[in-house]
This record gives sequence, C-alpha cells and structure tokens, in this order.
Amino acid sequence: MRFQPIRVYCLHHVCAEFDAESMNRGDWMDINEFKQKVSAMRQNGIAFISLSDAYSQMTNDKFRNRKYAVLTFDDGYASLKEILPWLEEHKIPVTLFINGKYLDGKSYRKSPKEKYLTNDELDQLSKQNPFLTIGSHGWEHVYATDMTNDEFVASAEKNVALLSSHPRYIPFWAYAYGDHTQFSDTYLRNQHIVPIYIDGMKNYNEPNVIHRELL
Repeated sequence: MRFQPIRVYCLHHVCAEFDAESMNRGDWMDINEFKQKVSAMRQNGIAFISLSDAYSQMTNDKFRNRKYAVLTFDDGYASLKEILPWLEEHKIPVTLFINGKYLDGKSYRKSPKEKYLTNDELDQLSKQNPFLTIGSHGWEHVYATDMTNDEFVASAEKNVALLSSHPRYIPFWAYAYGDHTQFSDTYLRNQHIVPIYIDGMKNYNEPNVIHRELL
C-alpha cells in the first residue's frame, strides 16, 4: 500500500475582484481559478475531507492508499461569503481560522478598507453550513514570538472563549504567519488544542502534527 500525504491548504481571499486597498496579491485568488483547481483535483481522484478527519487519519492510519486534501481559510475575511456557498453546494468541507477581535465589524489590521465577517455572520454561516468548521487564529493577527508567554495565553483564552460558543468550533489553532514558540506549542497541547503550521507539505510521517501550504 503506497503511503499518501494529506495536503492541507491555506487560503485567504477567494473572490471575483482584487481590491488593492484591502488585499495583497499573495493572499488573493480569483474565484474561477479556485473553482477550476478544486474541480480538477476532484476529477483526479483527490477527496476533500474535513480538518478533523484529516487529523484522525494522520494519528490513526499510518498508511493511506488514497489522496486527500483539506481547505482552510485564514483571518475570516468578508470575501468568504462569495465562495462558501459554492463549497457547501459541492459538499466540500472547509475550516475558517478566525481572529476574534475582527468579528466586531470595526477592527482592522492593515487598512480601514479591510472587511471581515461579523460575529453574527459567522454564527449564521456555522449554523447553516454542515461542512464548515471554525478554528482559532489568535485574538489578533500577531506573531507568537512578538508576545510574551502571558500575552499568548491571554490571546488564546480570549479567542477560544468566544469561538467555542459557535456550534461548529473545533479545537485547532493555526498560527498567524505560521510563527510559533516551544511555549505556545506546549500550552496549546496542554489545552487539548492542535497547533497547525504553514511551512510546506510535510504531512507524510509526522503523527499529531499538521503542516499547511498555499494552493
């Protein structure tokens, strides 16, 4: 039986138009290009599964004879409202990694033009879409190495407290920029939260560890 990796993809904006005031080219993908890529992957025998299922596969099934992929979106941008209905229509699981601070409809990181899902929108999406799950991206979009240990704990506690009220919350934490520390890893695991990195395709033989890559 051939050992197969599970490719876990990290995306941000997937929408029809690029807005230079609120997006950068590295975070944006044209919605038609995205649909074509996902459709081509499915036609080539790649099955899209949920992040939770992928983690179960990695921790319990050492060998896999089928190719799997996982879709994740960081930051919770409002542009997600363009692509989520298509993913739901095609029964494709997706995980949104959310920064709780930006759910208030007012906060922004880089530009006042940036638009995020509101808490009410996220709540509605999580109730209506059975293929959607919600993970944590930190209270704010900050490097873990830029925080003290106490600041990281405060960020984690605040974000998890908010997101865990949503019916589709799962205990996974995608590091902002993939940046992490030994303390942050230890803390999350002690809280039974799975840390997730972004450093290329390495999901071959590291049980209990998830790495992501760009689509």
